[in-house]
Amino acid sequence: MTAPLLCERSLTKAATAVRQPTYDRQRVRPGIVHLGLGAFHRAHQALYTETLLERGDTRWGIVGVSLRERRVPLALAAQDHLYSVTERSGETTASRVVGALRGALYAPEAMDRVLGAIADPGVAIVSLTVTEKGYSIAPAGAELDAGDPGIRHDLMTPDAPRTTLGVLAAGIRSRSTSAPLTVVCCDNMQANGDTLRKLLIQYAEQFDPALARRIGETIAFPNTMVDRIVPAATPASLDAAATQLGLRDEAAIVCEPFTQWVIEDRFSGPRPAWEDAGALLTRDVHPYEAMKLRLLNGTHSAIAYMGQLRGRETVSDAMADPAMAAFVRALMTEDLLATVTVPPGFDVHSYCQDLLARFANPTLAHRTSQIATDGTQKVPVRWLPALRESLARGIERPHLERALAAWLHYLATERSDAGTSLVVSDPGAPALAAKLRGASTALDTVQAALSHTSVFGATPWPQAFAERLARHLQSLRRHGTNALLACPAPA
Repeated sequence: MTAPLLCERSLTKAATAVRQPTYDRQRVRPGIVHLGLGAFHRAHQALYTETLLERGDTRWGIVGVSLRERRVPLALAAQDHLYSVTERSGETTASRVVGALRGALYAPEAMDRVLGAIADPGVAIVSLTVTEKGYSIAPAGAELDAGDPGIRHDLMTPDAPRTTLGVLAAGIRSRSTSAPLTVVCCDNMQANGDTLRKLLIQYAEQFDPALARRIGETIAFPNTMVDRIVPAATPASLDAAATQLGLRDEAAIVCEPFTQWVIEDRFSGPRPAWEDAGALLTRDVHPYEAMKLRLLNGTHSAIAYMGQLRGRETVSDAMADPAMAAFVRALMTEDLLATVTVPPGFDVHSYCQDLLARFANPTLAHRTSQIATDGTQKVPVRWLPALRESLARGIERPHLERALAAWLHYLATERSDAGTSLVVSDPGAPALAAKLRGASTALDTVQAALSHTSVFGATPWPQAFAERLARHLQSLRRHGTNALLACPAPA
């Protein structure tokens, strides 16, 4: 028999071990608009807010907005905006139903409602998880990509926007100047709040200078760092959640127990007391951000590209590969760890060991193909700053350089070591891959890559670095990833 669909009426049929909202959802008022209604937000920021609702602060209901994807808002609407989060680690499993969402909008079909929600003076927070590519940013320069087709459209019709920046600007433009607002970016960008503020001002300056000044002078953009491994849903994960819940949840999330949120204490107007739910409010997010971007996200990307080349479907599969596991550990604890500044009192070595254990969690089917997406947006943030800083000091990072060579090989060949075709999901990849394939020698290939300024920037890279990358690439071409993983500097 098919389990009943999760909704308000069916909650009485949920398994007894499943935690349910204990507050009156009808008393919850929207106080947050969230752009990017994917699994990560619902498994992370929304849970911190859920804790506050459970404690009686009903000001912080969430209106979720999907800018690109219709399926999740439709599924949530059919479930009275309820969904479940199941945390799994080894044999331990715990599930809860979350009630913090008070709306789920698909922006292309409900733009008036989206802009109205942002303009609502009762809303004090707009938060975002739209991924790095959702900000119309030129990757190498951290400036607005004025040539982005969506940006060009929005500048012509700013009241009917399509982009993240366009939606934000249009909503703020309709908002009373007396209603304070804080915009909380939760994506993996360096200085994410500062970056979003700059991009939004650059966008607004092109059609409404007064709006640009208002954004710069009255709206707060705190920097943040977020951390939780949340794999994309699969039919298997939805089935597992249904077994756990006793109900069918088409928006179910299965993730790890670990969660972390560090927020710069810089707000305009009222805010949720997220620190009471476990978030860390601090004056300086940057050290935490750099650690996470490099140690977790940077290592994750290396696992993804090496894993794809070696036919490892999931992160835990990659970590079960002895050669991969040794490489990943060395990349994190030798190369990347040396490039971060550790906050006082923070046990970074325990943090690294915890990360490696989280990567090896076999109950999370976190696919390497998912992490490998949008590399032309991620590599400039996760790897290249660490390489730039190290090279400027005359320091080689052999494991990180090999990971970069593996990414270039992955783009150029789109094939695993075994010859299996790989699907590269990255809108920025074709232009770079064409340059790679048009080169003759390994050194020519590397130089063609390093001249691709939209990813690698306009500042020249050292010749010795290019020659090392070329040796790694040649080793990959001749012997596959086994040779690349075997020693720090293959000839």
